[in-house]
Amino acid sequence: MKALLDSSDKQHLALPSLKAKLLQSFSFLVILYAVLGLILVAAVIMASRNTPKVIHLNYDSIAAIGRMQEALSALRDPGEYFWQPKEYWLSQFEQNLLFEESNLTEPGEQEIAQKIRHLWNQHKDRIQELNVDTLVQLRALLKSVIVANEKGMFTIAEDNSRLARTVLLGAVLYFLISLALSLLAANKLTERLASPLNEIASTLHEKPAVGKPLSLPEPTSKELLILTRELSRLWHRVGEMEKLNIQELIQEKSKLETVLESVEDALFVLDPLGRITHSNRTLLRLLNLDGKDIRGEHWSTLSTESDAFATLNAVVGQQLPDRYESELKLEQPKRFFSLRLRQITNHESKPVASLYLLHDVTERRQREKLRSELIDLLSHELKTPLQSLGTASELLMDHKAALSTDLQFCVETIAEDIDRIRAVANEFVQITQTKAKVMRLVLEKVAINRAIETWLKPFHVVAKDKGVRIEFESEGSELIFANIDSVKFPWVISNVVSNAIRFSPKGEAIVVKVTDRDGAVEIKIKDHGPGVPPEQQEKIFEPFYQFDFAAGSGPRGLMGVGLTIAKEVVEAHDGRIEYHSNHPTGSVLRILLPFPGLELT
Repeated sequence: MKALLDSSDKQHLALPSLKAKLLQSFSFLVILYAVLGLILVAAVIMASRNTPKVIHLNYDSIAAIGRMQEALSALRDPGEYFWQPKEYWLSQFEQNLLFEESNLTEPGEQEIAQKIRHLWNQHKDRIQELNVDTLVQLRALLKSVIVANEKGMFTIAEDNSRLARTVLLGAVLYFLISLALSLLAANKLTERLASPLNEIASTLHEKPAVGKPLSLPEPTSKELLILTRELSRLWHRVGEMEKLNIQELIQEKSKLETVLESVEDALFVLDPLGRITHSNRTLLRLLNLDGKDIRGEHWSTLSTESDAFATLNAVVGQQLPDRYESELKLEQPKRFFSLRLRQITNHESKPVASLYLLHDVTERRQREKLRSELIDLLSHELKTPLQSLGTASELLMDHKAALSTDLQFCVETIAEDIDRIRAVANEFVQITQTKAKVMRLVLEKVAINRAIETWLKPFHVVAKDKGVRIEFESEGSELIFANIDSVKFPWVISNVVSNAIRFSPKGEAIVVKVTDRDGAVEIKIKDHGPGVPPEQQEKIFEPFYQFDFAAGSGPRGLMGVGLTIAKEVVEAHDGRIEYHSNHPTGSVLRILLPFPGLELT
């Protein structure tokens, strides 16, 4: 501590330390409570001395008399106590009588024991012939022993209780006296210690001007001297830092305002009380509040009749997740916005503000609408000529026997190409619709294992023509339920199983297995095709990707479209789809769906 005091503080070295003051004050309290503790310990020892032993002996005497009473009843009425012979009960009475004669603790107990011994010795050989008066006398003597011992136990208990009350009363009085003295000493000590600290706190509470010296009290101890010196030094540093930080804060504020104004999205920040702390021009234009400063105003009290404010007001202030996203529609003028909410937290992860971002997605919605209309147009324009070409090719196929070999080959090629073009067109429409996010699900609780078994029936014929077979397995005989769209989820099974049939070599089996595992429904489709090379597996779910299979091992046309559709549908069901390859000997496609009411972990 001396090292903290420079040479100019030599006059303060004689100040007592805070430790010495505390030690001196509390030594008196320690002595008081030590004496009180010794008195209490001595009183407890006196109260408990010999008491348990005497009570134990009294209890043993009562138990012995009880066994003697039982033996006497057995000797008088052997028929009721037939399980032991007479000699046993004679021995019981004799042994317990001897114990009682050696365990005399109460006044008059010896005379009673002698009387019992006298009567027992006279009549033990003819106890069944004992007259009623003698029997009553013997039982009364036994009872009197019990009464004497019980009285002794009660007397001991009363004496102990009286002593305990006396000790407790003395301890309470002594404790109250010690407590009063302790409070007086503590009050005096705390007053001496707290007075300068209160003066320091009062000085700081008055918010003195930064950069000016602090008016601190004269220290009364070495610790207070160090404290006041450190406070003065730190206050001087605060003043210097304040001068440096003000300019930096002004610059940072200017940067923040520039960034906010340059953002094209409308944004605003609310504090926990709903007051606006930040906003930009885009928001003001949206709310018809151009040129107004709304900082500090409560959101609900904004004076505007903007349709955007009415729409936003239905969301702002609601209990929403920390990361919330939604889409808002404005009628006048008709526009669409993507709303994002982010909670701003402090270093303790407690929310201190809410950031709302409004991104104009009107053009994107219009593009999606145009794309949807284009898809419908393409679908219609493709279906009609494809239908005509398909009908013509079917007619030619019906009469190909009348054609030459070359023409037959051309007709077969035309039919195959029409089927391929039709499949590619359908896949193109499906994947484009899916990526355009126009998928709408109608969920219902379905026994997924039974449903998949039904969906697989049409594929058995296709698989048979290809020379492969489809095997279905379900864990146990119970139904396994999941929430699915009964129209769209079959796309998943259709696309995955179709791929498996196309790639499986003849003679092999495609295994479809459904199990419930760890709170989820697991669907596995396993085939023995060539699999996807490791370097290409990460692109398995990309649309229109052509995989590099060995020559002749893959089908003609676009690859990866079906799996892309499957992935989009599964994820729309809050599920997960995974691909595992044993290249070049097979693949396993694993689909996980949450149980109804649960989420995947």
